[in-house]
Amino acid sequence: MNKLERQNQIIELIEQSNEQAILETRKLAEQFGVSEMTVRRDLQELSSEGLLRRRHGGAYLPSSTPAQNQLRKEIGILLAFKTGKYSDPFFNAVLEGVDRKLQELGCRTAYIKPHTEIDTLADARELLLSNPVSGLIFIGPLPKPEITAYLKEKVRALVSTTESLGSGYDMISFDGYHGIRDMVDHLVRQGYRRLGFITGHHDFRRKAFLDGAKAHGLPMSEEFCVVAPFGVDGWTPRLGRIGAEQLMNLPHPPEAIVCASDLIAIGAIQWLHQHNVRIPADVAVTGFDDIPESVFTVPALTTVHVHKHLIGELTVERVVKRIENEREIPLLIQTPTRLVIRQSCGSRQ
Repeated sequence: MNKLERQNQIIELIEQSNEQAILETRKLAEQFGVSEMTVRRDLQELSSEGLLRRRHGGAYLPSSTPAQNQLRKEIGILLAFKTGKYSDPFFNAVLEGVDRKLQELGCRTAYIKPHTEIDTLADARELLLSNPVSGLIFIGPLPKPEITAYLKEKVRALVSTTESLGSGYDMISFDGYHGIRDMVDHLVRQGYRRLGFITGHHDFRRKAFLDGAKAHGLPMSEEFCVVAPFGVDGWTPRLGRIGAEQLMNLPHPPEAIVCASDLIAIGAIQWLHQHNVRIPADVAVTGFDDIPESVFTVPALTTVHVHKHLIGELTVERVVKRIENEREIPLLIQTPTRLVIRQSCGSRQ
């Protein structure tokens, strides 16, 4: 057993003991088969990190310590990025909002970790041991269920974005359903009748597209709604290229392609350019998110704006409130969306 494993077990033993109960140095040494000096060094390190309090002959976990009180402004951030810490422009913008509000409130970012670095329970224990915090912010989809459950058990305040931690926890999200419905309504007003859709999985955006098509009595079948498979990279332009190829090779291809994200739309535009399909003369393309890159596509991308910075700022406000008051009523906050009309959707009027 190495030092980290031993210290993790010491913390677990103290947490399982009655409050103010003393774990004796001698008994810990016997249990782990090490010297009392080794245990004393472990206890000293854990004490300096605020995870326990030393006492002659052992250690205990107090209900409140100065070290724990000082952790009020220490916030950890876990990112959904799988192949790179800053690989997703949507979540990068949310992260900018988080950073801005943390600075404004005088809080400190303890760490920013992608999920790939917290892949096992041992990783999660090491993270909390080496970086004790009072609050965690999840940007994007949550980690593995067993890791999420462990973090919920060990951290005082947790707030998520886009995916719920369950009842009793705050979540800051956006109204993507009505964003897609507004986009479908706009395209119909422009005269489009045959619409295609590209997404990465079955979510509220796909439902919104199908509901919008049905509400307008548009011709619709499963082949017009492409769910492109994605891997560890998440939603990337590759999905848009896959979806555009499927849709444009149909006997009667769509007049407009609605994409569930700007990155997917960028991939669709790439495929269309490569195959000499004119945008919007032959087919219109729309996105979702309004990331900075959407302005620079050719033509510029019509999309749905999400208030990404605001989501980050609200997330920080909620986690600080939860740290300061554990009885704070948890909130589900849904920020609005709005259409951003650019050249890629054309005009059919």
